[in-house]
Amino acid sequence: MELPVGITTLHLSRKSLYLLILAVILIGAGGYSYVQQGQAVDNAVAVQATVDSAHVERIDTRRGIDYEPEIEYTYDYRAETYTSEQVFPGPTSRTYSDRSKAQSVVRSYEPGTTVRAYVRPSAPSDAYLIRERTPWPARAFAIGGVLLCIAVLAGLGPKHPGQHELHPASEVRSPPSRTWVERNGETLHRLSKRLLVVCFVAFWLSMVGLFFGILSLSDGSVQPAQADLLGPVGLPLLAGAGFWVGMILSLCLYGVWSFSQYRQLRRRLPDPTPPSPFTHPSRLVTILGTDSDGVPEYGRRVRVTGWAFLIVIGMTALLVQVLYTAG
Repeated sequence: MELPVGITTLHLSRKSLYLLILAVILIGAGGYSYVQQGQAVDNAVAVQATVDSAHVERIDTRRGIDYEPEIEYTYDYRAETYTSEQVFPGPTSRTYSDRSKAQSVVRSYEPGTTVRAYVRPSAPSDAYLIRERTPWPARAFAIGGVLLCIAVLAGLGPKHPGQHELHPASEVRSPPSRTWVERNGETLHRLSKRLLVVCFVAFWLSMVGLFFGILSLSDGSVQPAQADLLGPVGLPLLAGAGFWVGMILSLCLYGVWSFSQYRQLRRRLPDPTPPSPFTHPSRLVTILGTDSDGVPEYGRRVRVTGWAFLIVIGMTALLVQVLYTAG
């Protein structure tokens, strides 16, 4: 599909088109939620409300377990009585991966107490309790923006990058000196793969240990287990974090080795040598989105190297997010 954009044209594959549609949906939903939250915060007036019930609801999701504060309250506005369960402004609810954080919200709203609620005059039935924005609009904007950049880069890139035949290795002169990675490539390759397998297996074994550690402390209760850092819950968590870091390091080693292999393959490219995908993002994105069977040896090496470093970035970002949330 060709999509004219200003003075250029995007050549979108089916994957890129789906990615573009998803990006637009996320950006639109984030923008709508941001506007709704802004109106609810800026135009709200304070009223007195009576808390009817307050508890933490457990939500099972694909990525794990989330907890949402559920608070029901009644309030009067302009001679009318309303009941609401909305805690934060805007159309989206806020959940927590840590049950204790959801409980800290509920703890301030004991049933029967009188609290302050906020009402927007144009929507008096949609009151809320806590006058602050939720992070969802910003996250939707960020994810949608990243997806939009990927779709645009894929559309701007050449249609068939990485489709280059290589000269035989015997016809290419070796450089006068090789780097340390090239001299020890086989050892580095073997070490990275073995380390990745060991850390991967050990990580999931530590997660199994964490599961049984939680069961041993909670006695089957759905309440979260509070444990010492060196207890049956703390130790598997520390081990899991360590093995997660080990997987990141092993992927980094593999990526370094794979990049050295890519450099060797570039010496076998015919003249004129095409631009490097690692300095031209549009080429790299297009190759990453191509099936491995659809590119020859050079393109497959670029694809494997790029995905290795992308996975490293994703795993590192997830680790930072978990540590930030836990802190």
